Amino acid sequence: FITRHLYNFFVADEPQVPAWDIEEPRDPEAINMMSKTLVDNDYDIKSVLRAMFNSDFFKEAQHQKVKSPVEIVVGTLRRTGDLIGSDPKLEALAKEPGYMGQDILDPPSVEGWHTGREWINSGSLVKRVNFVSDRVSDTGLPGVRRMVEHVGNNGSTMSAEELVDRCLDIMGPVDVSDSTKSELVSHVETGGDIELGGESFSRRASETFALIAATREYQFG
Repeated sequence: FITRHLYNFFVADEPQVPAWDIEEPRDPEAINMMSKTLVDNDYDIKSVLRAMFNSDFFKEAQHQKVKSPVEIVVGTLRRTGDLIGSDPKLEALAKEPGYMGQDILDPPSVEGWHTGREWINSGSLVKRVNFVSDRVSDTGLPGVRRMVEHVGNNGSTMSAEELVDRCLDIMGPVDVSDSTKSELVSHVETGGDIELGGESFSRRASETFALIAATREYQFG
């Protein structure tokens, strides 16, 4: 029970706790290794964490957890620089995770929130996408300006695929499927040749950030 919780928090999303009696762990070998380490070390949690963090399954588990609403909001604010220090917007922004299903410090029960894919439904997904898209497309924000500068730091010309690759890198990095990347590149190509620098480039880069925020892959961290 303990090691499955650790696996769920640090490695990859597991089914919800009430289902654990009937559903096998996502990676039984990993859970068994961690459980044996826990027992062999007199239930010392540090030993389990050390074994887990040094394991292959931990190192290979990228993008296996759906970002929680708090992770979406805080990560976006830090990336875009939308909230720095004391700001009148703080109270309103603190309510944003609640609109996505996670009222801060107010879980629905002692069990806590159901995590993983249960963060995603038709209503919360729209809120998640809109929250991120609105901010990463705002070139007036200092973090977004830095993102655009990073993407444009590549000589004097850039292909549509290069623009998408650099935007994916700074937005995560985000690993997307071939079909998703093809759609992103196709959208950028409709805008014609890419000229680095100026408002036109800032607009195209920020539009690409917003499109990436709407992808399925961006929801995983």
